Amino acid sequence: MQFASLAYMLFLALTVAVYFALPGQRSRTLWLLGASYFFYFTLSGSWTLVLIAVTTVGYVGGRWLEAPAAGNDSPLESRRTRVVLGASIALVVGILFVFKYLAFAGGVLNSGLSLFRAGAQLPLITLALPIGISFWTFQTIAYLVDVARGSLPAERDLARYAVFIAFFPHVAAGPIARGSQLLPQLAGQRRFSFEGMRSGLLLMLWGFFKKALVADRLAVFVAAVFKDPHAYADSGLVLAAASVGFAVQIYCDFSGYTDIARGAARIFGVDLLKNFNRPYAARSIKEFWRRWHMSLMGWLRDYVYIPLGGSRVSRSRRYANIIAVFALSGLWHGAGLTFLFWGLLNGCYQIFGELTEPIRERVIAAARIERDGRVHRVLQTVTTFVLVTVGWVFFRADSLADAFYIVPRMFVPTAAFLQHLSSFKIGLDLPEVALTAIAATTVFAVDYLSAKIDLPSLVYRQPVVVRWAFYQLATLVVLVFGAYGPSLKSADFVYFKF
Repeated sequence: MQFASLAYMLFLALTVAVYFALPGQRSRTLWLLGASYFFYFTLSGSWTLVLIAVTTVGYVGGRWLEAPAAGNDSPLESRRTRVVLGASIALVVGILFVFKYLAFAGGVLNSGLSLFRAGAQLPLITLALPIGISFWTFQTIAYLVDVARGSLPAERDLARYAVFIAFFPHVAAGPIARGSQLLPQLAGQRRFSFEGMRSGLLLMLWGFFKKALVADRLAVFVAAVFKDPHAYADSGLVLAAASVGFAVQIYCDFSGYTDIARGAARIFGVDLLKNFNRPYAARSIKEFWRRWHMSLMGWLRDYVYIPLGGSRVSRSRRYANIIAVFALSGLWHGAGLTFLFWGLLNGCYQIFGELTEPIRERVIAAARIERDGRVHRVLQTVTTFVLVTVGWVFFRADSLADAFYIVPRMFVPTAAFLQHLSSFKIGLDLPEVALTAIAATTVFAVDYLSAKIDLPSLVYRQPVVVRWAFYQLATLVVLVFGAYGPSLKSADFVYFKF
């Protein structure tokens, strides 16, 4: 069952109807657990057993960690706590490694053996990746660490804990939930709310708009160019457009998924973490990463960067911590050199930005540019977007060689863009290009306005005729102008493969 499909909407409607029809919280929890496992089974089949295995490790590990330690040691000073926590995390990371990184590690070792002219080569074992494994393994690790620190009580109800991990709106691609934020909501008795359903459906509709009208159409163009970038050697403008197109595609794809997930959860009376806050309005790389995939970056801050010493160490050590965090971020996204390079590049961006800040301040003062003026803000935003887009090239490219081929040429415009467009070599015809441009402009306009006014409340305050006309028109636009396959199924979300 695809997430952005008619089948999913029917499944959601049935699950919500039965959930609120059941009399007690226990029966509701069991129903939600069964529905979540059924949904995940439609995505990953027998790999649902992997999800159950990680859930079991997290639940048992959490219960053991909460058991009182001998003596008066604080939680993490107890040897028993450290052993249980280490063993539990090792099991979870081991499962993630086997499914996601085993083949990559074997390839790296084989390259090393070839370098030293060793005759032996390790057999490469490639397993299908359980959807969402990077998300729910990180969620499990956060839960275990929080329990070990004593900042979160272990969940005693196995079914409730299993829903915490497998809750179907977020199991495929987050947001990465925290136990302190989600478990109390799952434990509470929730009543059906018309306001919750209305706001949830509106948020889902907005997510479908981003996905079907922008991301999936741009995906056609981006895939056509990145599949064979050498075919566009005569047009740096095409390469630049594809790179910018991917920046817009991945934002609309992932934020669209998050909107759908948060909207579906809201119908159940559950608030999931916000994952995006106008990232392309950022004026620095550091600010971009405070606005992009906020649940992952919060996880890396709390469970990697701060334990490594954070900013309370020497400058060189702090820079090493930044590199470590972004390298992990790159590998979290994918087992490949392109993802690792993308992560390292973003870490280097941040360090370079700090090192050059005094020089940039002097240039601004010499040029008499107002520090908080419009010109300076626009320059910062455009520069940040260009740097982020260059990074996305490495994220999207099939190889480092392709990425290094694209990047220098995307800054050398030529006149061949219209020739490629007119011959449909970019995968879209002119009406589709126009429709995609209008839809993308709408997305960023709404992002801009949402920072100034509460748009949903503005819709709700309208007369009932106007409201329902808006709902029906918006739904019609998504259904008529969205890019779909058979049975109103959208393409898979980019982050499902992570």
